[in-house]
Amino acid sequence: YKLLAPGLDRPIEDKAAYPVSEMCAQQDIPVLVHFGVMGSGGGLATHENINPLKLHNVAKDFPDVTFVIPHFGCAWVRETLQLCWACRNVSIDTSGSNQWIRWVPGDLTIKELFRKYLGTIGPERIIFGSDSSWFPRGFAVRYLQDQIRDAREIGMSQEQIQLIFGGNAARLFKIDLAG
Repeated sequence: YKLLAPGLDRPIEDKAAYPVSEMCAQQDIPVLVHFGVMGSGGGLATHENINPLKLHNVAKDFPDVTFVIPHFGCAWVRETLQLCWACRNVSIDTSGSNQWIRWVPGDLTIKELFRKYLGTIGPERIIFGSDSSWFPRGFAVRYLQDQIRDAREIGMSQEQIQLIFGGNAARLFKIDLAG
């Protein structure tokens, strides 16, 4: 199930939406929640649901639901790390061009993002995301190649790389990779 949090007309923690999370818990459906900026230049840069920490109470109230925050938190790295630290049922994905890195202070890179998330949540809650472009262009394989290169360059083990670039998604979606 996917939510674009800044596109909602109510707070994401509104109890009126709890039946959806209850159904996701019952059916074991993961919930991807996009926070942060939306759209390209001229898009949405502020909203009551733009900060991933808004999910904290929902994630705590539904510990059996796996919530996935895409794009490494989309410019809200500190807040996403805090959310993941507090809520073991929150994972991140690595999808997209991650051009938002240009707007955050310091010299943040994909390598540094991998380091921060590995150190905070481990490889089991980092999921390679293939959402990388728009139609009709489709999947941008370069982002996959760049992320695998970065993972290797920071010294990730083959087991960690396998988890991030396939194993975690297979577990989340109940796909048997052996069969």
